[in-house]
Amino acid sequence: MALPRGYISHSQLRTYNECPRKYWFSYIEGIQVPCNEKVFLGEVFHAAIEHYFQLRIAGGAPDPSVVEDHFTSIFEAEAAGRPVAWEAPRRETRERGLAFLKHFLKHFGPKARPLMVEKELSAELPGSGVLLKGVIDLIEEDYAITDFKTTTSRWSDSRARSSPQMIIYKYLFDRSFGPLPATMKYEVFYGKKAANVRHQTLPVVAEDGALDRLLAMIGHVVERIGAGAFPANETAFCRYCDFRRECREKGPA
Repeated sequence: MALPRGYISHSQLRTYNECPRKYWFSYIEGIQVPCNEKVFLGEVFHAAIEHYFQLRIAGGAPDPSVVEDHFTSIFEAEAAGRPVAWEAPRRETRERGLAFLKHFLKHFGPKARPLMVEKELSAELPGSGVLLKGVIDLIEEDYAITDFKTTTSRWSDSRARSSPQMIIYKYLFDRSFGPLPATMKYEVFYGKKAANVRHQTLPVVAEDGALDRLLAMIGHVVERIGAGAFPANETAFCRYCDFRRECREKGPA
């Protein structure tokens, strides 16, 4: 079986490693489910800061209120045009997203020196013919690679260190532009309510052998997908899965 989209990505790897059956429903069968509220908010937040950085790259000095209005218009348009699984009232979620954005505009945005935003990079993995793709949220003038996260709780340092996402981004960056001295970091905006939004910067330093382990993991996942291996990974979290009904009704893939 060929890769369903013709390439592999961090999100595909994460889904397959979480549960191969979930990968089957999402990427092979293409079953559409209501967007998770947290994912939805993250997408709107990213769209708003992308707009902000594009204005900055073009030489502008964006008015915060204009960027906030842009966020609100995207939020309302997207919420009206697609099904969202709201865990909290829609208005409360919008206000929390605005609080994330205001914190970004006050504490991060003005200090950033954007060079490229939402930059899609790809590279063929040596010896396999497999195409690896990724979209980097922000590359600054000093080649710092930044990924933005919105969540309800604080991240641990180990979570940032162990995430393969940044290793993928750095690999794609080096393959695209050469081995420049690029640093890596997560900017995490978190809080369950608009009134208690916080922010943390988490530098990422790849451990020795991290890239080799990542490439081996990618090769394993691609091989399993090619072999049509999509068993269910049954855990206590299955009841929260978006595909729990399909999994019960359809049985093994």
